[in-house]
Amino acid sequence: MSDTPFNLLRLPGVFEPGVYASVVYDSDPGLAAPNNRCLLTGYFTAGYQAVSDVPVRVLSQADADVLFGPKSMLSHAYAAAKKQIPVGAEVWALPLTAPSSGTAQVLNVEIVAEPSLGVLGAGTAALSADTITLRLRGRGVTVGFKQSDDFATIATAIETAWNLLSDAPATIGRSSAALTLTAPHKGDFDNGAVEVTFGSRGLSGVAAKMGTMSVANAAGASGTCVISDGSKSVTVAVTNGDAATATGTGIVTKINGTSLKIRAAQPGTPSGVVTLYYVNGRPCRPLQVSSTETGLSGQTVTDAVGTAGVGVPTLTTALANIAAMDDSFKAWSLFFRSATELGSIASHLVAQAVPPISKGQVAIFAQAVSYAAMVTSNLPASTSPRLDAYTRFVTLLAQCAPSAEWELSARYCAAVAAETYVSRNWNGLELIGDDIAPCPATHPADRLSLDERNAAIGTYHTAPVVVNSAGRLAVSWGGNTYAPRGAKDGKLVKLSTTLTLDYFGYDLSRYLSSLFSGKKIKVSGQPRTSNAVTPNGVKAAVYRWCVRMDDADLFDGAEKARDAIMAAIVFGPEAMYVNVPWTTLADLDILAVSGLAG
Repeated sequence: MSDTPFNLLRLPGVFEPGVYASVVYDSDPGLAAPNNRCLLTGYFTAGYQAVSDVPVRVLSQADADVLFGPKSMLSHAYAAAKKQIPVGAEVWALPLTAPSSGTAQVLNVEIVAEPSLGVLGAGTAALSADTITLRLRGRGVTVGFKQSDDFATIATAIETAWNLLSDAPATIGRSSAALTLTAPHKGDFDNGAVEVTFGSRGLSGVAAKMGTMSVANAAGASGTCVISDGSKSVTVAVTNGDAATATGTGIVTKINGTSLKIRAAQPGTPSGVVTLYYVNGRPCRPLQVSSTETGLSGQTVTDAVGTAGVGVPTLTTALANIAAMDDSFKAWSLFFRSATELGSIASHLVAQAVPPISKGQVAIFAQAVSYAAMVTSNLPASTSPRLDAYTRFVTLLAQCAPSAEWELSARYCAAVAAETYVSRNWNGLELIGDDIAPCPATHPADRLSLDERNAAIGTYHTAPVVVNSAGRLAVSWGGNTYAPRGAKDGKLVKLSTTLTLDYFGYDLSRYLSSLFSGKKIKVSGQPRTSNAVTPNGVKAAVYRWCVRMDDADLFDGAEKARDAIMAAIVFGPEAMYVNVPWTTLADLDILAVSGLAG
């Protein structure tokens, strides 16, 4: 009999000679089912049913809301994952408690008068009827207002509508016309971009203020002030002796003379205080808006654009609980990008991947920062252990994507877990959203350039998130953080290779176990019964396994590997060691065509 299940075409009552054939529609090549579990890490809301640091399987959105709270990070991460892959992934979540000593992120949106030519507006009410849409990571409200509605009335309407959202991405607060959006949890994590859009594009005389930049003192030397909006930057030249008002005027002129996603204005009589405004329809992370002064000797520029979140998760107990589980998670979605915590995850996954544990797992996280900020942090090279020394980590660069970073990684994570073809080439994976779990495209003015995308891949081992021809976010390169040493290990830079090699170990161990568990080793002569096996018998079984993988387009060239398979008794009479070359298929990354004109 064959080592693999044999499908018999049974023909009861048929005696007529002939050849008969049928199709087995539910057959497979005898391969083990791939791991389809994914793990979403995140904070949950205190008082809900989840137990901190203990992984739990989530069966539905209603289940997530009950476990973690409908406004929690984990509930929204689950919504993103299920929108990406409604069926196929077994979704688990790791609820973590937000740091009690931390600080929650707070963003500002104040309803004010529309400026004119870089000068603050003087109005206190709408000049005409209009609508305003306020969104945070694609979730939000649209309200209308009438002519002569004062700014506090407009802010109140926004607050009222926002409080009706059952899954609001932030808690809204109001003081007169000034609104605040407070993240659902304390801690340093990305909570997405703010977008403010007026239907009239400013003709109603109403605008949305983001914050201020305040210049103090005269410049004691010539230098520069670089203004960044989170994707692009402009440089203001400052001359020795320039007063605060001169530098402030230079900042307003520079900002308004470019395509930044912020606008600026100052009083008719400059004071050194620059007011910053949201640009209509341009998602922006206010806390990425900054000024950097160089060489001004005494002159300072102070940014007031909200309150940054502070605090990181404690992972020790959670990782110990996961290590105690027999099950593994094919892909993890991470919400943090702090080097220490990423190092903890790296240490855990690397240790859990080696025998006898042999849990094949990868971790995915995203960065919605600018290309320049990604280069500065260079996370693959900044953690301990370094992520670029291993193939188990995927980092995305989603410059200025409106969604939160962890919503993007949750989508990718679910897609990886659900994929049945373990060698899938992940280039071009489209990230999917809808009104319930939005995944808006990056604004054209904020997208990565071709040079930046190529450098992100080739130099920083980071996968760019782009906008595809359908207008949706997509992962352009399905790679990982591994820094190859040459052509020999070049295939290891792709996520598909890691997942395939993990699957090889998983399937081969089960295949050989089913054949040889409980057997005796016979070194001299051939086995006379099914109770014994020789090294050559094991070698032949491994080759048959290679052929099975080759037939499934997972192994590249089983016949070539045949003579390289080795099985021998090396250290003791009870242990047999096997070497087998695992040759995976390479991803088709580049197809270069030269058209020869005739």
